[in-house]
Amino acid sequence: MDPLDLKILRTMGLRPYGAKPADPNALKATRIAARLGVEPETVKARLEKMAEGGFLRGFHVYPNLAHLGLSGTAYLFRVPDEDRKAEAVRKAELVDGLTELHNFLGAEMCVDLAYASATDLSRKLRLLGELTGDHSPERFYDRQMPPVSRALTRLDWRIIRSMRYGAQRPLGEVAEEVGASVKTVRRHYLRMAREGSLFAVPAVDASRAPGVILYELLFYTAPASGESAVPAILELLKDSYLYHYRPASESFGNFDVLSAAPRAAEVEEMRQAGGRLRGVVKVSSLVFRGWAEHTAWLDAAIEERAGGPGRRA
Repeated sequence: MDPLDLKILRTMGLRPYGAKPADPNALKATRIAARLGVEPETVKARLEKMAEGGFLRGFHVYPNLAHLGLSGTAYLFRVPDEDRKAEAVRKAELVDGLTELHNFLGAEMCVDLAYASATDLSRKLRLLGELTGDHSPERFYDRQMPPVSRALTRLDWRIIRSMRYGAQRPLGEVAEEVGASVKTVRRHYLRMAREGSLFAVPAVDASRAPGVILYELLFYTAPASGESAVPAILELLKDSYLYHYRPASESFGNFDVLSAAPRAAEVEEMRQAGGRLRGVVKVSSLVFRGWAEHTAWLDAAIEERAGGPGRRA
């Protein structure tokens, strides 16, 4: 992977959440090419190469968690014992509502959870505490979602189900599957995208990133220069970052950037370079060992609301 590959992924939007609705055309090669100043064929070829290597697993659709009465938050657990951590990574998938699990080099592991209430979240954190031995995990980030103003229809859910693991499927195929016209499917899909009811994003396997190491840089900025430091941080990492966000806890700094490096030494080089930026007090790094998605429960929830095969509607 090179800077152009990373910019393509960044342009599409790598994460299935955000405070604002996503661009419904963000996955189109023509739109990506226009934004990056390259040919659409170049974009398609790069994506095909990422798919061949196993890094790009396809393009998935995720519903806004609010439509399921859920919120999402990630917590960082620290498990110094390697064997216990490996066992916790394996068994964490038994916790209902687990969305993602990020395993970092060292003691850290990040668990992304969906939950219906504070009581529900507390129960799940207790279970994870028993697995990891860490009963005081730190809140890492929140899955921000646009507010929803209407309930999705059964047809909406059928469209989501049909495109769940094929966000780029031809709408003619989707229409036949859900039992509606192409025009109707397009109207429903665009409405859901524009109102923030769903997110269509590339699905990746971070452990199979070709020729790169994925890592996060956590920036701690001075109180008076937090906002002004951000442009300088993104400029420093413009050829290597995939996405960024603000951590939910100040213990993780003021700004987090997921980046890629061709070698381990560059992770440390960029950490030190970031620390020299004006307004940056400290920079720490988290290097990915693995990145797993656990959404069987989400598929079941979608299936329930879709209400059976579309052709029988």
